[in-house]
Amino acid sequence: MEQRTQSIDRKRWSALGQVLRLSGPMFWSWRLGGLLGLLVVIAMAGSGCLIWESFQREEFISALAARDAGRFQRSLLTFIGILVASAWLQSFSAFVRDTLGLRWRQRLTRQFLGTYLDQKRFYRLAVGPPAAAPDAVVDNPDQRLSEDIKSVSQTTLLVFIIGLESIVQLVGFVWVLWFISKALTGFLVVYAGLGSAIATLFFGKRLTRINAEQLKREANFRFGLINVRENAESIAFYQGQAHESRTLQGQFSGVVANFNRFIRWQLGLDFFQNGYQYLTFIMPSLILAPSILAGQLEVGTIFQSQLAFDRIWLSLSLVVVQFEQLTALAASVDRLGVFAQSLQAVRTQDDLAIQTVISPMLAVQNLTVYTPDSQRRLCQDLSFEVPAGASLLVTGPSGVGKSALLKTLAGLWTAGQGTLQAPQASLFLPQQPYLPLGSLRRQLLYPHGNEAMTDEALIEALKQVQLLGLSQMLETVADWSQRLSLGEQQRLSFARLLLQRPAYAILDEATSAVAVEQEQGLYQCLVEAGITVISVGHRPSLLPYHLQVLTLALDHSWTLQSTQDYRFV
Repeated sequence: MEQRTQSIDRKRWSALGQVLRLSGPMFWSWRLGGLLGLLVVIAMAGSGCLIWESFQREEFISALAARDAGRFQRSLLTFIGILVASAWLQSFSAFVRDTLGLRWRQRLTRQFLGTYLDQKRFYRLAVGPPAAAPDAVVDNPDQRLSEDIKSVSQTTLLVFIIGLESIVQLVGFVWVLWFISKALTGFLVVYAGLGSAIATLFFGKRLTRINAEQLKREANFRFGLINVRENAESIAFYQGQAHESRTLQGQFSGVVANFNRFIRWQLGLDFFQNGYQYLTFIMPSLILAPSILAGQLEVGTIFQSQLAFDRIWLSLSLVVVQFEQLTALAASVDRLGVFAQSLQAVRTQDDLAIQTVISPMLAVQNLTVYTPDSQRRLCQDLSFEVPAGASLLVTGPSGVGKSALLKTLAGLWTAGQGTLQAPQASLFLPQQPYLPLGSLRRQLLYPHGNEAMTDEALIEALKQVQLLGLSQMLETVADWSQRLSLGEQQRLSFARLLLQRPAYAILDEATSAVAVEQEQGLYQCLVEAGITVISVGHRPSLLPYHLQVLTLALDHSWTLQSTQDYRFV
């Protein structure tokens, strides 16, 4: 148990270090660094006003007790001026803190998002943990990029400013309280230190783990709801609502069960915090009462000491008072640190992956393909060339690795050995096309289309793929993945090919949902457009549109034949 706790602590410090390394250079810029410096100055000025306020509070209360009207008026006016200055400083401090937090979040999000989307890392993390870091499982990256970055950037600043103010107030009020009562100062330091130790050691680690687990379970439940929304039609066809209901109810039960644990531990912490705090309300009066009754101290001193006592207690008990925010922050730092480490692991894995060389012709030498987690070998020692115009058809039994090979040629899978020569501009067509939200024009131009392309060119492409009926809807915005059948979506993806005309197109059963006659028409269009294709297919009707056939076997052997020599089994 102790080793497990130490391991968690090491991971947490490692995650914090990773986040700080990413964020550190941002604060060297004049904009963020200047805002941070201004925030520090304002926080220290506000704490100074609070210390000065304690002296004026003692002064005007003592003036009241002494029935000195002149002294009371002077001290009251000064006290009001300090209150006005404190209110302005607190308001401006919140404004600067929120502005700095927003800009920090903006830069941190751009950095994470850039790394996440670069080199297809978003895909490689989605298909499994990196081989270089098998324990770095990244669930719900959307939550880490939105909620966790927001929490880290905003809550860290809040905790930092509270901590800075606590240090300034601690020094100032200890000095004030020391001259009032050394016994009261000593009692307070011991009392606050003991309370912080109990809160950290007894409640801290448990609540941090529960918070992290709650974030994970909430995100999984939200992802389940999104999955039902995105696959509503398929679920309805299968009449799978009962299964989905059981799954979602199970996920939500996990959310409720973990939150019940949080509530129980929070109840214990609240009992401790409230009892711990209430005792401080009476201690200054009890300790100073003999000196005041003996006439050694003025009545206002007890109010000054109460304020000093409260502020010192809050400073020394920062962990107790801000415990909920600290545990939530620790959980977010953990998740963001794991995310950063996983992205780094994917980057490290690039050095151990299949070597890719930019070339005008697609070719592979001694290529061995593994699954992304490097646990299973799919293809072994493949060597072939696909010159321009010499299209390749990939065949073989199910599970032999045909789609894996195409994903490797497209740069999606990189685990393995060997060399891949590939042109920089190629287009991959999966069996299920991706149709982003937007107009039909956007569907046709996605992802590299020329925005200045004329309507006539778009309509001609629709005509070639037998979708001329959509030509009047170029500016119509819709959820096209729901509006079009799978066969229409596949034909629409071919229209993209014809408009963008890459040198090579990689087709993973991209015509599985269209009729044979339509399939032949689509491939004929590609031939006329001069696009070289690498296809996975099982229909003999595809042979006339390819010059080579690569056959993969379950024992990892392979054969490469000309189309004329190949016979479908």
